[in-house]
Amino acid sequence: IDLGGYEPAPQPATTSSGAMPGSEFLTSEMQTQLAGKIFEVGSSKAKEAFSIYGRIDYLRPYFDVEPRQVQKRLITALIPERVTGTKSEVVSELYGPLMVVLTLIAVMLAGMKSSGQTVQEGTLMGTAIGTCFGYWLGASTFFFGLAYFCDTSLSPIEVLSLCGYGLFGTLLCMFLSTLLLASATNTFFYVTWLVLGISSAFRMASIFMERTAVRKQGLTVAVIVASVHLMFILYLKFFYHKTYEAAAKLAPPVI
Repeated sequence: IDLGGYEPAPQPATTSSGAMPGSEFLTSEMQTQLAGKIFEVGSSKAKEAFSIYGRIDYLRPYFDVEPRQVQKRLITALIPERVTGTKSEVVSELYGPLMVVLTLIAVMLAGMKSSGQTVQEGTLMGTAIGTCFGYWLGASTFFFGLAYFCDTSLSPIEVLSLCGYGLFGTLLCMFLSTLLLASATNTFFYVTWLVLGISSAFRMASIFMERTAVRKQGLTVAVIVASVHLMFILYLKFFYHKTYEAAAKLAPPVI
C-alpha cells in the first residue's frame, strides 16, 4: 500500500572503519579530561604531603634540644624561684616534657602491675596514657586560659613546657612511693609530696605570678596552678586505681 509522501529516516553516516564521525574527537577529549583529573589529584596529594612535612618542620625547633639541656631543666624544675618581680625565662621546648609524661606512664603501669592488678593489658595501658596525657594537655589548656584572662604573658608552648617539666616532681613522687619503696607507709609518700611536689608546684606558681601584670591576679593564678598540680599527685596515689577499675568494667571481656 502506497501511503504517499513517506520517506525512511536517514541512517547516520559512518566512516570506513565503522565508527561514527566525531567519536575519535570525543574519545581524545575524554582522555584529555581524564589525564587532567589524574594530574589534579596527584598535585593535590603532593601539596598535602608538602604541607604535612611543613607542619613537622614547624614543630622541629620545639624538639631540637641537647640531652644535657634536658637534664639541667629537669633539675631546675624542682628548685623553687624567688619572686623578685622580674620575668624569669621560660623555655619553649616540648621534648623534655614529652619524655617526662611517657616515663610517668611507664611508672604508673609498673606500679599497677606490681600491686597485683590482673586486668586486660589494653585497659591498663589506655588508662595510664589517657590519664597522663589528658592531664598534661588538659591542665595546660586550663592554665593558658586562666593566664589569658588574668593577663599573664605566657604562650601556649611555654605553658605546655612549664606544665610538662612540672610533672617531673610528680614522676619522682610516684616512682619513690610505688616502685622503689612500695612497702613504705603513706607517711613516706606525704614526705615526698611535701618536698618534691610542693617544690615543683611552687616553681610553676612563681613563674605564673611573675608573668602576670597585676600582683593580685598573679597570686590567684599561682594558687590555682599549684593546687591543681598538687591535687593531681594525690589523685594518682589514692584515686587512680578507681578510674582504672571503672575502665576495666567498661572494657569488653577477652574471649
